[in-house]
Amino acid sequence: MLPILTLLFAAAGTPYLSTGFLTIPAEVKLGPMSAVEVDAKGNIYVLHRGEPGLIKFNAKGQYQRGWGEGMFKVAHGLRVDRAGNVWTTDNGNHVLRQFSPDGQLLRTLGEVGVPGPDQTHFRAPDDIVFASNGDLYVADSGNGRIVHLDRDGKFLGQFGKKGKGPGEFATAHGLAIDKNNRLYVADRGNRRVQVFQPTGEFVAEWTGFGNPFGMLVVKDELLVSEGDINKIFHFALGDGKIVKEWGDPDLLKLPHLMSVDRRGNLYVAEVNGKRVQIFKKAK
Repeated sequence: MLPILTLLFAAAGTPYLSTGFLTIPAEVKLGPMSAVEVDAKGNIYVLHRGEPGLIKFNAKGQYQRGWGEGMFKVAHGLRVDRAGNVWTTDNGNHVLRQFSPDGQLLRTLGEVGVPGPDQTHFRAPDDIVFASNGDLYVADSGNGRIVHLDRDGKFLGQFGKKGKGPGEFATAHGLAIDKNNRLYVADRGNRRVQVFQPTGEFVAEWTGFGNPFGMLVVKDELLVSEGDINKIFHFALGDGKIVKEWGDPDLLKLPHLMSVDRRGNLYVAEVNGKRVQIFKKAK
């Protein structure tokens, strides 16, 4: 059993049932929760704007260790690659960092504290996802672009610019990717999700729900957190129609980036709640 505060909540038609929150040890100086990621072994990583910035739990939810003290300016995105390495985006320092599972810094992409629009710099990167071949896509929000890198961080290409048209972004805030490597971009500010082929060709835009914050592909649905109204929307991947929506300010406190484990449990990092809430599927 996870060491969580049990809290059962389900409204009519709600697809998930809250089982409480990940227990953060007192030694951690808690800050707004930005992202959570569960790796293939069930280990849980949390990125927050406190100290240490990265904290790790085992599959039972027991705290293991933390690292990154004094390293992050604005901790934002968090993903684990297929090798088990932990990647983060630092919106304030304009860099991506790759860590080993035990916290060793392996690589920094970009230049700390130096924003830029070229092939070796970022400006306020918010999120990353991995393609099936290990390539990275980076939501480089300050430059209004999606950057494509290989698994070693070599620049392969980019697409997008600041704007309101198709393939343009107000803020490329969050990313998701499906089994066909189609990319989903949370275009926060333009109040839409944009869909692209892995080569950058625009496919569609999905609107009518508010502002997207975090995104996650779960089977044949795209889950989108809406932090302004504290809700989560489910879109059908096939046609972009909203098939479910749930949440309110009593349940969610600015839901941000999300993850799911092999059992289908949903983990939601809440910025204002300064917590990670765990949900199981409702029967």
